[in-house]
Amino acid sequence: MKKTLSAILALILAGSTLFGMVACGETADDPVVVTSAATTVEAETEQELAYNTVEKQQFDRDFVIYVREDGARQFVADSYTGVLFSDLIYERNITVEKDFDITFKHQLASADTINSDIRLQVSGGLTDYDLYDTNLFSFSSCAHSGYCYNLADIDTIDLTTAWWDQACIENLSIDGKTYIATGDLHPASKLTTSCMVVNKKVLINQQKKVDDLYDLVTDGGWTLDVMYEYCDGLTMDLNGDDIIDYDHDFYGYTSWYMDSTFSMFYGAGGRFVTIVDGLPELAYSVENVLDIYDKLYAIMIEQKAFLCTDVALHADTYQIFTEGRALFCDATLNKLNTMEITQMSDPYGILPIPKYDTNQPEYLGFVNGSSVMGMVASNNKDVDFVGTILEAMATFDYDKVTPNLFEVSTKLQAAQDPASAAMVDYIVRNRIYDLAYFGEFGLTELIRDGLADKKESIASILKTNTNIASKKLKQIVNKYAKHQ
Repeated sequence: MKKTLSAILALILAGSTLFGMVACGETADDPVVVTSAATTVEAETEQELAYNTVEKQQFDRDFVIYVREDGARQFVADSYTGVLFSDLIYERNITVEKDFDITFKHQLASADTINSDIRLQVSGGLTDYDLYDTNLFSFSSCAHSGYCYNLADIDTIDLTTAWWDQACIENLSIDGKTYIATGDLHPASKLTTSCMVVNKKVLINQQKKVDDLYDLVTDGGWTLDVMYEYCDGLTMDLNGDDIIDYDHDFYGYTSWYMDSTFSMFYGAGGRFVTIVDGLPELAYSVENVLDIYDKLYAIMIEQKAFLCTDVALHADTYQIFTEGRALFCDATLNKLNTMEITQMSDPYGILPIPKYDTNQPEYLGFVNGSSVMGMVASNNKDVDFVGTILEAMATFDYDKVTPNLFEVSTKLQAAQDPASAAMVDYIVRNRIYDLAYFGEFGLTELIRDGLADKKESIASILKTNTNIASKKLKQIVNKYAKHQ
C-alpha cells in the first residue's frame, strides 16, 4: 500500500497522466522522460521481490489481452522510448515474456465493444482472450449474467495480497464470488479517485491562508460546512450583465455532475449497500442520505456553483477553473493533467473531498465507474495459466513499476506545492466501492438527478426507489447463486 500511494503522489505532482479523461476518452502524453526504465530500478535482494513468489513456468504460448483503448498504455509497450511509464511497462512485458515463455498480444477496443464481445465469446464457446480489461460498469452487465470467471477460484491468484485492491474485492464480491478486480495490475487505477482542487491565488485574494486548508485536512476538519463557508458569496457577475454564465463570470465551485454529485455524496460518508457475511444488504439511514443531500444542495445550488449537466460543455467545468474563475474544482486525479489544470498560470493545491462533519473518521475517495478493471471469461479453459500471468504482471508492477514511478518522477519534477503531496495520501487511502453505484440501482442517481434538477428535497422519491433497489439487489444475489 505504501508503494502504491507513493506512486500516485508522484504521478500527480509530476503531471504524468497514464490514461485519458474518465468517461470522455481524452488522452495526454506522459511528459516525464528517462533514458531507460531499467536504469531506474534500485537494487533489491531476491527475497524482497514479490515477483519471485510466482513460480516460473515455460508455457510456450500467447497471452491475449482485450483492452480498453484509453487504458492500453498499462499493457501495450513495444520498445524503450525514453518515456518513463512506457519504459517500465515494456520492461515488465519483456521480463514476464522471457520468464514464462509467452508472447503478449493485445486487441484494443472501446469498453462497450469489449462488454458485448465477452458475451459473444462465451455464448459462442470461443476463448480468444485471456484477460478482458474494461470498466466497472461491465461488472453489472456481465458478472450478474454468468459471463465472468470467479477469480477467487483461480488457485494461481492470491487476491488477499497487497497488489490487489482489497476495497474493491471486499465490496464488489458476493458470496465469495469475485468477478472483477484491480490493483497493481493496473498501475493507473487509483487516478480515477476524486479530489478537490483549490486556486491558491483566489484564496489569498480572499485574505485566507492556503496552509489553513491543509491544516484543516490534517486535523480532520475539512468538512462540507467548511467548504460552504469558503464558497459563501463568491459566485458573482464579473461583466455586469446581471447574468451568471460560465463564459464570463466567477464561481465558488465548479464541477461535472456525473462525477461531483457522486464524489461529494460518497466523500461525505454516504453509502447504500454494505457487505454482511459475504452478502450485500441495503443498509443506510434515510435521514443521513437526506442530510448529506441538503449540504450538497447548499453548496451546489444555493451558492450558485457551476454544476455542468451538458456533456457538450463538459470541458468548460475545468476551463473555468484553469482560467482562474473559480475557487474550487471537483475532479478525478487523472483529470489534473488531461484538463490542463497542471498548466494553469495560477498556483493550485490538491485536497481530499470534504467529510460530512468532524465526527466522520476518515476522508473517503470515490472511485469513478470508468476505472480500468480486469475480468476473465467464464468459459476460459486454462485459468491457472491466466492466474499465473496476472500474478506475474501484478507483482512485477508492485515491485518495480509503482515504486520507480515515485522515485524517478519526484527527482525530475519541481513540485510547486509539497503539501499537496501529503493530501494525495488522504485522497487514495480509503477508496469507496458501493454496489449500488456500480450495479446502477437508481439510488445514487437520485443524488445526481436531484441536484441537476435543483430539487430542494429527494425525500418523496427515495422511499420508492429504495423498494425498487431492494428488489434488484435480491435479483442480483439470486443470479450469483446460479453461477460458478
